[in-house]
Amino acid sequence: MGQKRSISQKRTGANWKTDLAILLKITGSVKSNRGAKPFLLSVSACLLIFLTAGSARAVQWETLFTAQDVRDHLSTPAGREQALSFCRRMGISKVYIEVFRDGYQANEETLKTSRDFFRQAGLQVSGCVTTTQLGKPSTGWKIAACYTNRQNQQHLAEIFRYAASLFDEIMIDDFFFTDCQCSECVAAKGPMSWKQYRDKLMVEMSQKNVLGAARAVNPKVKIILKFPQWYDDFQNRGYVVDKESAIYDRIWVGTELRDPSSDKWGHTQQYRGFFLYRWLADVAGAKEGGGWFDPYGTDPTFYLDQAYVTVLAGAPEVMLFHYGDLASDKYHAEAEAFADDRSQLDTLAKLAGHWDGIPAYKPVNSDPGGEPYIFDQIGMLGIPLLPTAHFPAGARAALFTAHSLHDVNFVPELNEFLRNGGTAFMSEALAHRLNADPRLTPDNRIALGKDELLKSISEGGGQVIVFSDQLPRLAYVTAENQVTQLNPATRAALAKLRAAVAEFVPTSPDAPPRVVVFPMHDRVAIANFTELPVTCHLTGFGGMGTRYTKVFGTSDTRVAGDGTALYLPAHGVMVVQ
Repeated sequence: MGQKRSISQKRTGANWKTDLAILLKITGSVKSNRGAKPFLLSVSACLLIFLTAGSARAVQWETLFTAQDVRDHLSTPAGREQALSFCRRMGISKVYIEVFRDGYQANEETLKTSRDFFRQAGLQVSGCVTTTQLGKPSTGWKIAACYTNRQNQQHLAEIFRYAASLFDEIMIDDFFFTDCQCSECVAAKGPMSWKQYRDKLMVEMSQKNVLGAARAVNPKVKIILKFPQWYDDFQNRGYVVDKESAIYDRIWVGTELRDPSSDKWGHTQQYRGFFLYRWLADVAGAKEGGGWFDPYGTDPTFYLDQAYVTVLAGAPEVMLFHYGDLASDKYHAEAEAFADDRSQLDTLAKLAGHWDGIPAYKPVNSDPGGEPYIFDQIGMLGIPLLPTAHFPAGARAALFTAHSLHDVNFVPELNEFLRNGGTAFMSEALAHRLNADPRLTPDNRIALGKDELLKSISEGGGQVIVFSDQLPRLAYVTAENQVTQLNPATRAALAKLRAAVAEFVPTSPDAPPRVVVFPMHDRVAIANFTELPVTCHLTGFGGMGTRYTKVFGTSDTRVAGDGTALYLPAHGVMVVQ
């Protein structure tokens, strides 16, 4: 996998709204032989540059020096030069220098010297805080803190005052949560549920002890909150993505994927990074700043999967966590694989955008109801999703899972959706819980029968398509690195489900599970996350042609001679139009 992937490419107008907005904002001065003169590009000049240049979006690659990296690698001139050399080789143009992690606060003089060194070298520099081993630990995840405890609250504020005195931008790594149930927390919670209390507590900590404390020292400081990749557990640990996205200056997204066969890492599907990034984009809008992944639980192949998925999700900035490990012998192969593929990732970034898919409804703070991370598994079936935190009232089709029941108005909204002719793709667990609900008319018997894998019911003026949870499980990889083989029944059910999806968005009728489809306006990206080569086709273009041209591809990907079949080696990525 360390082999450099070859590419073919064509310039396109992807992300044209962003590019044009940037061009229309260009003001400043230019230096010529006659000196510097202020200028403002006219709209016509901006349009001319835009139309002739094509898409200009490329990824800004970044890394983090943890507080321990600051101590171990940045305390000497030689160490700083070595770190700068690493950044140059990896194409990194921005670094975050961490103030606090795991109970250790970095030395102020070393922080200042390192900050100034990288700035003078032409890199952007920001700060970081990781709120681990802050003081009294949580009774749950020991590395997290009890934020009911007053000493912890004071320490939190002190850390952010210190960080804000050194940096104008600070990122918070994704340990700023609590699952504590100590006696202090029980007393403070009172009659509230744990979810309600943690919601209130963590928003208060953000406002007073993070944002308030930092801005008291540095009024212009910007604070970024990074959300972890375990999105179906946010509501249990005090991550309140809508409220926190509103109060923080920006948010970041953990797009870590890991080896999908790993028990330790939870059998994470590659689609999760895409789903979570696009879902938080729907929540936070323009405040979403970038993605973040690390080398843990990966090899060079899975490490690059993270990079390609993060880029396909549209992250304009990507954090490669962290310098100390990536520069070590242990993760040298992962770092080298990335360095080899970086130019290709930049090319792919210019093609990513204008995503399409079946709207997938996950309300903020919703519980999975026995279907944790089902969206990841459905995406791994080659069913493209368009994640949303808002009920997709105007959509022609949408995916609904048990998460939807967090919305107290869901059943009336679903009725209206069906009356307007919508098609509701529905998980087995949700159908079971809705079965015989008198508010669903006229046919409220929607649960699957014994051995049923797929069922279609006319409801109102629309259609409900219920699928068995056996189908999403087809993407699951066991600890023995095995997947469930398709049998005649599951093969037929998956084909029917994909055919129904193809009425609305492109998919593949014949790819095996773990081949993922990303429709993007008139282009489609397809990624083979199996361990074998795959030849497959695409369908669902609504009357558009079915012959394709490759505009991007990693090594050995190709379109067959007749232009209809796509060939992808294991972990290959291709974009066609």
